[in-house]
This record gives sequence, C-alpha cells and structure tokens, in this order.
Amino acid sequence: MYKWIIIGGGVQGCCVASRLLEEKVSKEELIIIDSHAAPMHVWRTITQKIGMSCLRSPMVHHLANDPYSLKKYARTNDYAFPFKGRYLRPRLDMFNQHSLDEMNVLGMQDCWMQETVEGLVKSEGIWEVSISNNRVVKGERVVLAMGVNQKPQYPNWAADCKNKEKINHIFDEETSLPEVGEVVILGGGMTAAHLAYTLSNKSSIQSVTLLKRHPFRIKDFDSDPGWLGPKYLRAYNQVNCYAERRRLIQQARHRGSITRELYVKLKQQVRAGRLHFHTGEIEKAQSIRNSVHIYMSNGEMINADSLILATGAEASMPGENWLRSVIKQLELPCAPCGFPIVSSSLEWKQGLFVAGALAELEVGPVSRNIAGARKAAERIAQNA
Repeated sequence: MYKWIIIGGGVQGCCVASRLLEEKVSKEELIIIDSHAAPMHVWRTITQKIGMSCLRSPMVHHLANDPYSLKKYARTNDYAFPFKGRYLRPRLDMFNQHSLDEMNVLGMQDCWMQETVEGLVKSEGIWEVSISNNRVVKGERVVLAMGVNQKPQYPNWAADCKNKEKINHIFDEETSLPEVGEVVILGGGMTAAHLAYTLSNKSSIQSVTLLKRHPFRIKDFDSDPGWLGPKYLRAYNQVNCYAERRRLIQQARHRGSITRELYVKLKQQVRAGRLHFHTGEIEKAQSIRNSVHIYMSNGEMINADSLILATGAEASMPGENWLRSVIKQLELPCAPCGFPIVSSSLEWKQGLFVAGALAELEVGPVSRNIAGARKAAERIAQNA
C-alpha cells in the first residue's frame, strides 16, 4: 500500500509529486497513475506539434520548489537566450529538460504506473483505485490531478465531418500536421497562433490562413497576475457563493488571447505573404475528394487542402467518465457547475485531494496553469 496515489501525470500531477518526493515521502511510498508511458506526455506532445518555442508564463513558474531553480539551471547549463521578452518567458526546450532533470533526480519514473483509472472507492479508511483488468491500487491518500486536454472541443458544425485526412483537431493525438498544400487553421488563441506561425515557416506549405471568430485579443497572460496573490484573491476568498466564484473565474480568464510577442511574429508572416488572417463564423465544412470546402456564415466559401481545428478542449470535468459515479457514491460536495467544493488545503474528503481544474473554485483562475500547479503542490504538501 502507498502513502500517496496521484492520478494524472501531466504538469499538475508531476508538480505535486515533485513537492511530495522532495519534502514528504520516499519514491517507494508514492505512485503516479497515468495512461501514458512518460511524465508530461500530453504537454510535450502538443507543444512540440504546434512548434511552441517559449512559455507564456515567466521564469519562476516551473516544477521545482525553488522559484529561481530555472534561472540557476539556465546559467549552469549555459543556455543561450534562455528567457525572452520583458516577462522573462523561458525557452520551452529548457523548461522541459529542467522538468525532466528534476524528476530524474527525485526518481519519479520509478513511481510511474501506466494504467487507465476506472474507479475510486474508500474501504475501511483506505483508498482503492480501480485500474484495468479488475486490479486495485491501495493508498492512504489520493490526489486527483487529471488534465483537461483529453477531449478535443469540436464545433457543432464539425460533428459530422471529422476526417483524419483533411479535417482534424490539434489535440487529437492521431493528428499529424500537413506537409504541403493550402492549410486553414481555426482558432484565435495561443495554440492556433503558434501553429499558424510554425506552418507558415514551412517552405513546402503553399499558404496558411488563420481563421478566427473575433479580432485578436492581446493579453500578456491568460489571467491578470493579480490573481496570483492577495490583490484579487483576498476578495475572491471571501465569496461564499460558488456560482459567483465560477462567474469570477470565467470573467478573469483571457480565453482565446495571445501575447503581443506572438502577435508581432504573426504580423511579420503576413507581411511576408506567408500567412493570412480571416475573421468570421463557419457555417459548415465538407471534405470532398482531396480538398476541404469551408462555408462561412456570410456566404463566402474558402477552399483548402486541410483544415486544422485549434478550438481547445471540451469544458467538462476531468475524469468525469468515472468520477461522476464516485461523487454520487461518496456524496462529495460539488458546486452548481459540478466541480468540487474543497477545503483550503484542497481536500475534498478525508485523504482525497485535487489539483488543476478540479481545484479552481478554491485556487482561482490560475489553477489550470503552471502557477496553479505550484499553488496546489504547496497546499497539499503542507497538509501531508
């Protein structure tokens, strides 16, 4: 039996695991259960696919406990131009290698179990996690740290025209990027913008069109930095209505926004004739023979060789395919939006903790990003 079971091996789960291994438990006392073979698989796959070169968050947001660990790592390993811009956004390759090195030092791979979670119960004070083939993993405490990018968000018009060859979603692991032809990318946020920049730099791609529903929303971060500390959180924590907390979170998040640095890079590609912007609503799209016909709501039609959706993930609760029954069985408290109501230590029920999206009603708008992972790790470790 383990002292800690962490369900989810993305950035959130690995950050919590790093903190626990560093301060509280040995690697023999902790297990991480994830459906992929290695830590942070989804993060590393998607960021590599879209060609992201640096993070949106600043240098103090990473997996290590010491906030200046990444700065020291850049100096020790002699990285050239390790941080970019006025906000010192770290290079992605450096951030990933720093994360892997930190996890290797802690022996996190020895704590890894590649499995699919199917259920969770508490029996005689012990948590039992059901995995495939009717097996059970037992532990004293459990952290739910499942990610939110498992279910790609398809627009309503795309439900009947999914085509692995011509129309697909960037969050689908089976999606491979086109190497030639005319490409249309649907989306106005960071993922779409990074992908547009990457593909427009490929000489074999004839043209790239970034199709978005709204003008660009230029924001430095995905929420105001005031949400990292007492500036906004003091008032937020005094709100006892969870429907109001949900409203505040939705209002605070800059969904579909991009940084000014990335916007400047896109404009450079436009001036070079490698990228085109188009604003409007898609009514429907059809994959016919070797091309895609995109019909706009204003009557215009756009033809392309492929259409890539960068429309984010479904707004659903992580792990809901098995978590719903757990909530009902254990009578776990939930807000009107269906998300957990937890203590300040992120404890949902005795010995059951949450991180990431599941913790956002307590942590606030930053809960899903790296800063939120650090906050969750700190709160959980303090209660260990």
